[in-house]
Amino acid sequence: MAKSASLAATAQLQRLGRGLVLQLHMVLRTMRIHDSSNKALLVASESLKDTINTLWAALDGEVRLQFVESVIYLNDMRLRMDPSTTKQVKTLQAEFEARGLGGLAFSRPVDSAALRDFLLVFSRPVESEADIKELRRKLEEFRDLALELLDPRHFADGNEEEKALRIDRKTFALQTYAKTIVCIREFVGALREGRDPLAGKMHITRIVQDLVDVATERVNFSLKLATIKQANEYAFNHAANTCVLSIVLGRALEIDRLALVDLGTAAMFADIGFAMLPPEITEREGELSEAERDEVRDAMIRQIRAIIGAGTVNEAMMRRVIVAYEHHRPYYDPETKVYGQKHVFSRIVAVADAFDALTTRRSWREGFTADEALKILMQESGTKYDPLVVKVLVNLMGLYPLGSVGRLASGEIGVVYHNSNDPEFFEKPWVKIVRDPNGAKVRRTIIRNLAEVDGPESRIEALVNSASLDGLDPGMAIVI
Repeated sequence: MAKSASLAATAQLQRLGRGLVLQLHMVLRTMRIHDSSNKALLVASESLKDTINTLWAALDGEVRLQFVESVIYLNDMRLRMDPSTTKQVKTLQAEFEARGLGGLAFSRPVDSAALRDFLLVFSRPVESEADIKELRRKLEEFRDLALELLDPRHFADGNEEEKALRIDRKTFALQTYAKTIVCIREFVGALREGRDPLAGKMHITRIVQDLVDVATERVNFSLKLATIKQANEYAFNHAANTCVLSIVLGRALEIDRLALVDLGTAAMFADIGFAMLPPEITEREGELSEAERDEVRDAMIRQIRAIIGAGTVNEAMMRRVIVAYEHHRPYYDPETKVYGQKHVFSRIVAVADAFDALTTRRSWREGFTADEALKILMQESGTKYDPLVVKVLVNLMGLYPLGSVGRLASGEIGVVYHNSNDPEFFEKPWVKIVRDPNGAKVRRTIIRNLAEVDGPESRIEALVNSASLDGLDPGMAIVI
């Protein structure tokens, strides 16, 4: 009961926090259009005041709204904003940044008139450093609001509070990935039982939104998540990894946030039908019998029906159907001069799908190392895969892709944990040491920046296949 009450309270704070952000944006926007006596402005200001005061009572006497890079915090809680509000959020953040601010805090209930007066001053345009200084001086005069002007903050500042936020974001990313696996498993279970998979308790769109948040905040960690492999749950992990990689690729291609959610959902559903097939079909390399081919076709039909569902046909649903159909077709056939992947989502998902499949161990072959998989994709670039998408993936992965297993000149074995953005250090990633020079497992955590050490311990001599190292899961080694 206590846990249920806590979840309900968190959900209420999230709702109020989102309302605070959107109401603040609305009031500032309205002030640019109407004078201070306008009825719409009065109503909007009153709603904002009520939200601040409700939060003040719920948060033990302090309301702190803080932008930290692209993330919004209400006190210490990260707000989960809906993708449809991205434009309003960015506009509001730009308003604060233009004034050299990172947020606002209130330490007592606010009065409507005083709040409106403050926001009228806040909304004044700034065009120079002198304007910003004068505005900050004016804003500091509103002490009757018990108002604090918050400076900009960044996750790289290095203080203890932000280190805790980093840990929290890592936990959140791992939990989101786990939810994705559960969601896919429940979806497939419903399909197998003839139930509507979209009528379950798991909110697929919300989970994909969270994956987009992770990719927006920590691209490297998203790439680490996509290295997690579970051979006994290939279909579920493959769907999750294809979704994560597609989102990362889409972000690198500058697809907007709302479309990224659409892309991620399409990627998650792209091969969901294969999860319904028995292992004797999915784990065999040879030709299928006619009966088995019929079984595959039936699974694909059920997949498409599940994607369509019982709701209204809309563009997002049709894109998912198109991706499911197109992503296994060749990008371009030079003989017929026909493009098989016409939609950009299909081209992205095709590359993400292939990379994860290639780097995963199957019953008939070992998984390729990440660099080997990239070479295969590059060889088939322009025919089977979109060359631009392949190039973006290669650039993201770098010389030593995250999760690659390398043998150092010292004889140690390390998993590539982090890559530098500085070209000078592309050959010097961070590695997590998992085997000592004698081949014994390393029990304690050793993460080494190869750029900061000298000698044999600083050089990757060769990449090795993790399958040759009994009990080593590179994905889990670098995300835990």
